[in-house]
Amino acid sequence: MPKVLIAGGGSGGHVAPAIAAGESLIEQGAGVLLAHSTRKIDKDMVEPTNFDSVVLPARPLALKPIGFLKFCVGFWRSSKKVQRLIQENDISCVLATGGFVAAPALHGARKEGCTTVLLNLDDPPGKANKLAVRWADVILSTVECALKRAERIPPPLRKCVTTTKSSKECKLQFGLDPYKMTLLVTGASQGASTMNELLPELANLHSNAFRGWEVLHIAGSAHVDNVRRRWAEVGIPCKVVGFTQEMGNAWGAADLAVTRGGANTIAEIAINTVPSIVLPYPYHQDDHQRTNAEPLEKLGGIRVIKDHVHLGENIKDAGSTIIALMHDHHARFSMRQAMINHPARNGATALAAACLQQWF
Repeated sequence: MPKVLIAGGGSGGHVAPAIAAGESLIEQGAGVLLAHSTRKIDKDMVEPTNFDSVVLPARPLALKPIGFLKFCVGFWRSSKKVQRLIQENDISCVLATGGFVAAPALHGARKEGCTTVLLNLDDPPGKANKLAVRWADVILSTVECALKRAERIPPPLRKCVTTTKSSKECKLQFGLDPYKMTLLVTGASQGASTMNELLPELANLHSNAFRGWEVLHIAGSAHVDNVRRRWAEVGIPCKVVGFTQEMGNAWGAADLAVTRGGANTIAEIAINTVPSIVLPYPYHQDDHQRTNAEPLEKLGGIRVIKDHVHLGENIKDAGSTIIALMHDHHARFSMRQAMINHPARNGATALAAACLQQWF
């Protein structure tokens, strides 16, 4: 039985496709070992799965002397650890799904003569993938990008981000009223401070607009108490959670969503056909979350609004769009129908096939 080491971590956006690939590899008879970073979000996402996992001591690339030294030490230690894991577990292929564990994992694999596969999720590619690409035998990308030899595949998605349940069942799972509309607010795995600030204040200023609606707010574990307190002050029905492994049911409960524009989030919106307002993360210099969202925006499934960071500007811009769509049932129906008419595919199978191609 072939065994694959999957390395991805540093954010939920890199761990999620690693889990998706692992699920597909298991279905095809392969053994899987997940390698992730020391960050809590990686552990939180991997812990509920059935995969064996290890931690790599990699650190993100930094230009300041101390940060760069930590990066180099972490890179070297992680590469050596991957080499040991390959030897001890008879690993046949190493797949990197991005984040700062990707480059040292592929470097160690190349040292061992092991087949390597790199997954890219963003355009332009992040710093980690720009470094890791030199050690990749196969390069797959979910977007058009500048990486040479990159082959396009659909985004790989975990089973838990889609649901086969009815909207009513999904709402009840989160303790929501199944006879009210649900506004889902999610800043992805770690939350989004500007969105956490925007939505309760918007409800405070326009409480009448929220009649007939409940809010499911995924705030990020570090922000739960503050966001929950703010919604309580506003007096609008809201279920606040820090993080959920059942994102499929969260999407299934949603009649409208307000989200960030990470690659996985956009793919989840598309496959679950949820009308959404996307506020790309405002601090990326390359604005790749906007790039991620553009194809689905052109299709008509989402609206992309700039996150101005300043609360007043966000209320004026994103806030007016949120309220308008909450009350425009025809617009939400049209957005959902646009995605239904162009069904999204799950790229996890293609990713697994690339890892196993030498056996078939």
